Amino acid sequence: MATGKEPRSAKLFLLAGTFFATSCASLQSLWKPEDLFVKSLQLPAWVLDSSIKLRVFNDTPNTANPEDALPEDDIAFYSGNARVLMAASPAAMKDIYKMAGCLDGTELVTIRGNKITENQEDIWYGICRSGASDMVVFKVFDMGNESLYRLYEEELLPSWEEARKIMQTNPEKAMRLANRLVEHEPAHPGARRLLGSLYLKSGYCLGAVRNYRIYLRIMPHTPEKGKIDALLNKSCKDGLVPKKKEQKEFSEELPHLGE
Repeated sequence: MATGKEPRSAKLFLLAGTFFATSCASLQSLWKPEDLFVKSLQLPAWVLDSSIKLRVFNDTPNTANPEDALPEDDIAFYSGNARVLMAASPAAMKDIYKMAGCLDGTELVTIRGNKITENQEDIWYGICRSGASDMVVFKVFDMGNESLYRLYEEELLPSWEEARKIMQTNPEKAMRLANRLVEHEPAHPGARRLLGSLYLKSGYCLGAVRNYRIYLRIMPHTPEKGKIDALLNKSCKDGLVPKKKEQKEFSEELPHLGE
């Protein structure tokens, strides 16, 4: 028997369905290539790919990115027209922001302040050389861990300065030092650029692509973008496709037993 409530219920159902579909679409297009903002950055397609999480053999405690195994999407991506970067130390966040500059490609003139959220995020605000306002969202690894703060300032930062100085004369040591830095501060653009360059020179395409991918996500308007894309397409074209999921070494099917 009709009650007069059916149209309203149906309307509510349709509204709920529409909201759910819209929410799913928003989640799916969080920062992927379909997003108009990401398209405006004019990044090569391979920069927007991401590899799977690699197997870690030495899971070191108090390390954000052991063996640099995290997917690129966990280290640097975009949301709400802003960069979202993983970091551990406030001093590193400051260095990363100054090094990366503004999202519009201009120099960061000043840092206006920061705000910590309930979601373990530290949002930094800056003013650009262009006059625009800028923002970087840092996903903080183990917020409040003072030993990680000291580690960056007392060990990682001096090691990074050494790596920069010796990258031409002792590239192997420079790579070791830079790799240790990105294990703790995965979104350090200087270390990513150094590793990308040295890996490319040594012919290690997988490492070159990964590090340049993260570097260009952090600095999408760097003047080096076209040169990096051309070099990788020339020397590492096969490596521009992200690593696929590992094949299982065994069959899930039961063995056939003879009668």
